[in-house]
Amino acid sequence: MFTVLFIISFLAFFIGMSFVLSGWWMILWFILAYLVGIFMVWLGIYVHALILYKSSYMNRYKNYGWRSASVAVGIFMFNVSVKIVGGEKIPKDGKLVVYSNHKSYLDPMIMMQTIKRPSAFTPKSSLYKIPLFKTVLKVMGCMPVYRGDDRKTAKALVDAIKKVENGFVMTVFPEGGRKDRETDEVKATRAGAFKMAVKPQATILPITINGNSQIQHNAPFRHTRITVVVHDPIPYETYKDMQTSEIGDMVMDAINSGLIENKNNK
Repeated sequence: MFTVLFIISFLAFFIGMSFVLSGWWMILWFILAYLVGIFMVWLGIYVHALILYKSSYMNRYKNYGWRSASVAVGIFMFNVSVKIVGGEKIPKDGKLVVYSNHKSYLDPMIMMQTIKRPSAFTPKSSLYKIPLFKTVLKVMGCMPVYRGDDRKTAKALVDAIKKVENGFVMTVFPEGGRKDRETDEVKATRAGAFKMAVKPQATILPITINGNSQIQHNAPFRHTRITVVVHDPIPYETYKDMQTSEIGDMVMDAINSGLIENKNNK
C-alpha cells in the first residue's frame, strides 16, 4: 500500500517535471521526486492514523497499514530489507508477548513486518511529544515507557496487559533501551520487562534481529540485510514457577542463540 504510494508519487513528480525541463535537470528532479515520495509516505501514515483513530486496536486492516508503512520506510528511507526465518512459529491467536534485541530505531518497524497479527510496542514517552508520532503511536495501541516515572509506566502497563489478554500482541525490548549498539547480542535484560507476559499468563515469543546494529553505520546509502529469526514459543506453563530474573535469562539465551554472527564464529 505505502510502497505503491511512494512509487506513484515518485514517478508522477519525476515524469511531470521532466516535461518542464530535461537534460541535467533530470538529476535534480530525481532527487526531489525521491523526497516527494518520502513525504507522501509519511503523509499517508498520518492520514491512515486519523481515518482509523477511533477504530479498535484489533482492526486487522489498520495493522496491515502499519506493516505496509514499515516496509516502505525501511526500504526507501533506511535502505533495509528484511528476511524472516521461522515465521510459521508465530502463534496465530491467543495471548502473546514478543521479546527481541534492540539496537536501532528501526527495530519496532522490523517487528511490525514480522508479526502479522495486530500488534504494537513499548516506545519511550518522549516520542509522544512529537505531534506526528504522538498520533500514530496512540492509534497503534503502543505502551509508553516513562523513564524516571515508575507510577506512570505502571499505569500504562495495566492498559497494555488488558490488550494482551484480548489477543493483542505487544513487543517488548527487554534491554530497556538501545544498549551495546555495536553488537546484536543482548548483554542483560530488565526483570520488570517480563511482567507484560507474567501478569496475563501469556505465551512468550523470543525473536532475534540479525544486523540491526549495522543500520546506524549503513543507512541510507549502503544496503542493510536484516535476518529475523523466530524461536519456539514459550508457553506460560513452562515459566510460571520462575522468577522474572530467571525468565529474563532464559529469553536472553534464546535471543542470543539466533545470532548468525555468533554461530559463524563457532
